[in-house]
Amino acid sequence: MAALLTTAALSLSSINLHSRFFAPIVLDSKIPNPPPSPRILFIYIHGLDSSSTTWVPFLEHENGSSVPLHRSFPSYCVDLRGHGRSNLEPNTFSSESVADDVLHFINSVSGDASGEGTVVQPPKPKVVLVGHSMGGRVAMLAAAKAIKADVAPKLNFDVSALVVEDMDIKVRPPPFNVTWGEGNFDRKFNTLEDCTKALSGAGYEESRILSWVTDGRIRKVDWEGEGEAWWSDVNPQARQLSYEKILNSDCGAIAIEDLRDMDFAECTTFVIAGSGKGMQGTVCDKESLEKMRRRLRGCDFLTIEGAGHSIHKTHKGVFGEVLDGVCRGLL
Repeated sequence: MAALLTTAALSLSSINLHSRFFAPIVLDSKIPNPPPSPRILFIYIHGLDSSSTTWVPFLEHENGSSVPLHRSFPSYCVDLRGHGRSNLEPNTFSSESVADDVLHFINSVSGDASGEGTVVQPPKPKVVLVGHSMGGRVAMLAAAKAIKADVAPKLNFDVSALVVEDMDIKVRPPPFNVTWGEGNFDRKFNTLEDCTKALSGAGYEESRILSWVTDGRIRKVDWEGEGEAWWSDVNPQARQLSYEKILNSDCGAIAIEDLRDMDFAECTTFVIAGSGKGMQGTVCDKESLEKMRRRLRGCDFLTIEGAGHSIHKTHKGVFGEVLDGVCRGLL
């Protein structure tokens, strides 16, 4: 799979080198002449068993309708390591390395990408981190690191806003165990049947696998020089590592403490949770959300009535209004 990868190695102290990203989904401003303002970049981070494609329906603009303010600025949807089309190196997978990947990528698109760590002249671009589910926890980690005194001066951007969609800081053990054969899980398959069999054997329910075919997480692709193949954005190996290093750990609580200690609450911060229950309901724990509320004083905590876990899909308009409000606060 090496042919699929691009590599960005930035010389920044306190950040691991050689973060690998497949080319992200890039969505430019939807209007030709954005209003004069400090440059704003939106970075969208997906959740577990997902990929950058989860954001495309939300960010697509319907012809004939007015352009939301947040779509007046460039948007980047990234694949976290081991998810989507990004590579996985199990021995280096950690909560810190995943957050570092995000910072590396933003640095490469917000200023000098030569690899020398050259910092752009002020004003730096204002970055809005938007994370869904586990991506919300990764966004917390990335924000906490980006504003540290020994890191912030070396970055080409400022993290100016954080939007966490349906995620808290609770330590979460996996609801089921996944398994696969020896070595790394191969996400490329000759047929859809082979893909379904591999994911089912790893522990996923067949109904979930079929839903991923429908929403594009499992899809037919033209493989370079090899003809058609099937690709799975879902990776049971990445799922297991994500639980071990991110979800089933206290890294979220530590990030929130760091954000509190560094007065990040003065920046625009939203934590958005759904109110629905059941399989498609919110995953947020009320007690955990209350801990976040006490630590991040001055931040906005919103509960969207009737919403479940993927608010950006089921309540697109409401979610967009939140991001528009973030924009107005940064202009």
